[in-house]
Amino acid sequence: MGERKYYLDWLRVIAFFLLILFHVGMLYVTWGYNIKSERIFPDLEYVMNLMSPWRLALLFFIAGVASRFLLTKLGAGGFAMDRVRRLLPVILLGMFVINPPQVYVEVLWKGVFEGSYFDFWFGPYLRNGYAPYRMTPTWDHLWFLLYLLAYALPLAAIFAFRKRQEPGKIGLPWLIALPVVWLSVGNLLTLVKPVNHSFFDDWANHLRWIGIYAAGVTCAAQSHFWEALRTHRRAFLLAGLVSLAAYFASLIADFGAWDATIYGVLSGVYGWTAVLVLAGYAAEYLNRSSRALAYLNEAVLPIYVFHQPIMLVFAFYLFPLDLPVPLEALLLVTVTGAGSVLAYEIFARRTRVLRFLFGLKPVSPSPSP
Repeated sequence: MGERKYYLDWLRVIAFFLLILFHVGMLYVTWGYNIKSERIFPDLEYVMNLMSPWRLALLFFIAGVASRFLLTKLGAGGFAMDRVRRLLPVILLGMFVINPPQVYVEVLWKGVFEGSYFDFWFGPYLRNGYAPYRMTPTWDHLWFLLYLLAYALPLAAIFAFRKRQEPGKIGLPWLIALPVVWLSVGNLLTLVKPVNHSFFDDWANHLRWIGIYAAGVTCAAQSHFWEALRTHRRAFLLAGLVSLAAYFASLIADFGAWDATIYGVLSGVYGWTAVLVLAGYAAEYLNRSSRALAYLNEAVLPIYVFHQPIMLVFAFYLFPLDLPVPLEALLLVTVTGAGSVLAYEIFARRTRVLRFLFGLKPVSPSPSP
């Protein structure tokens, strides 16, 4: 399977930290979100749309690559056990402990609950008291982890029963073109069945992301694919800029009845092309390990778990102060980022039990002198 691709670790870390910026932006645009600022800036959506088509595609693709390497290292059974051990505890911890504060401020903000936090937590939250308006306990932003777990287990079963042989070489055009088609079709299917992250009733979203996850699993063993991305990164960048221009044209122009269809296809083309460009340039400039990467690689999962509750609770108390928007947004980004890192340091990494609950590996014992 080759050496570890450190540049994918860097991309994964960068993508999760961009998520903090994206979610702060969600407070100020017209798109639906848990709570919203009263000061909405629709033009900010153009900036958000730069990231929307590729940010999740990149994460599912990298997860697929990582899964393929873990399968080789651990075997099918070991991989399945590792995914359950690493993902299920943190999903449950998020649903019952980490996420309730963000739902509490949401229902206060929307005026559907009055009372203390513990009245809320022991009452409607644990009893699903807001159905169908809000299903609780909720995984909310942790849907990504739940979906990864759901895709990893069938993958382990497939590898357990397949013939023991390394995959053959797949032509580069197929590796580049098929995910474009899959992502575009997946986008179109979400027009038929809108995304809701409910898991059991989110089939179009599942089809879209399981295909990109499978692309990562497939591409992981294709060394010529990664070398082509690095070697021809400028050509991919040019293709990416062209696809970006076409994608933004679909946002601005009026195509009448074809509007959503054209947007869905061009979003898929731009999304996958952006993944290829990011991987190619990262392979050239970020393929190195460091202490910072080792720290962030472990910290990124707990930071992801903590960031949205911290941001929403802070926003709930910050918005009434009516500070200038640039200062308010800067405070949100700073407090969310720093608070998530601090929460990781205090609550996630210090003891064996907490490390287990947050999906972290046990600390290796220090060698004897």
